[in-house]
Amino acid sequence: MTCFQIMTLVAVGICIFFCLKHIFRLIHLGKPKDLSQPTGDVKRAVIYSNTVAMSPMQKESAYKHLPIYTMGIIFHIGSFLALLLFVFFFFSRFYDFLFANQWITCFLSTFLCISCLSGISLFIKRLKSPKLQPFSNFDDYLSNALVSLFQLGTIAMLVMICNLHVYLWIEASYYVTCTLLFLYLPFGKLKHVCYYFAARYHLGFFYGWRNTWPPKHI
Repeated sequence: MTCFQIMTLVAVGICIFFCLKHIFRLIHLGKPKDLSQPTGDVKRAVIYSNTVAMSPMQKESAYKHLPIYTMGIIFHIGSFLALLLFVFFFFSRFYDFLFANQWITCFLSTFLCISCLSGISLFIKRLKSPKLQPFSNFDDYLSNALVSLFQLGTIAMLVMICNLHVYLWIEASYYVTCTLLFLYLPFGKLKHVCYYFAARYHLGFFYGWRNTWPPKHI
């Protein structure tokens, strides 16, 4: 294990510690409390909140911006794929597997290229759009930049593995980017990964309690 990997693992440990603090805080707060009389089915509403309600057709304005919505979905999938590959990069047998199955390496690299370009496009749109600028802050830009660089570094690692030769500057750049990402994750907007399911549950509870979700036509 290289010193860069050890440095990144320390960052991962710090990240997990603070993410667990967020999660334990949510657990400690407990379920939502509502003093009004329930008129709907909360369970069905929570299921709806995590499934159909996530489609662009059920959101307030996403259906008007389908290309942007699609890029966001691809960017998120690419992020989770890059995280999975980050774990696999610690196992030397995975290097051998990718080298022996270069079509898989090509597929992963191509998808991450599309994902990374989606992230960069979203960054530029946020930067240039007069409608988005008032709602954007430094955290939005930094989070996008770190994740995009993380995906770009993953692509570089895949290309390096494909050549079966370790380039120190690529490895160093990748693990430094990973370190920065994991150290920032629990403190910036990226920590929404800890709050996602709780937020969807609260939405489902609120609207289900009032018999608003699921909509009557579903």
